[in-house]
Amino acid sequence: MNYIFDNIERNIIEELKNSRPKRIWTEYVRVVFEFEGYFIELECLPEIADSQNKSDEAMTAKIRKHNGTFEPQNTAKVLSENEIITEINIVRTFLYFTNSITEPKKVKKIDSKWNKMMSKIAGIRKSEIDKILEGTSSSYHSEIICKPNSKNAEKANAESSNTIDVGIILKVKEKFMPIFVQSNGYGFGHLETKPFLDNRELEKIMNNYEVL
Repeated sequence: MNYIFDNIERNIIEELKNSRPKRIWTEYVRVVFEFEGYFIELECLPEIADSQNKSDEAMTAKIRKHNGTFEPQNTAKVLSENEIITEINIVRTFLYFTNSITEPKKVKKIDSKWNKMMSKIAGIRKSEIDKILEGTSSSYHSEIICKPNSKNAEKANAESSNTIDVGIILKVKEKFMPIFVQSNGYGFGHLETKPFLDNRELEKIMNNYEVL
């Protein structure tokens, strides 16, 4: 599956270059560029991933432009005020998943102890709990994030791989703001703790991402 920015989104990104937002806000799942009379938002949205396993998700980024005044939520945090965005780039990654392993022996043992404990607490026979849980099983697999066209990407099946534009990197005051989804996580929580990185710090987190 390809979740990449379309032409409209690319034009919005290009519009941000050399612009001076009144404020750049973060609201965890989205980042907002506030201007006079309009605002641009970059939002993290979960989508269904191509995968051999059930219910796997790909965390994607969508960019939209809205007319009107931005009204921040109470939890919104200002990242920057009246600063020029001197550089901006798209960040792309490749996502795939390993095969599921169902109920390892260690997990079976833990599940068995849990069921026995619950049966004592609830006064329900273990056989009844097993019947309730019949047909359900725990599956365990890894999600792999890597650069597109890398050796790791070649290991994925074409039918179970995802190319994703996960956001952008912008430069403000000689510092970099990594406004992109990291490690297929939900949202931009990293911006709330450290929104700006120097060149060395940025390099440390870019091993699995391509800059366009």
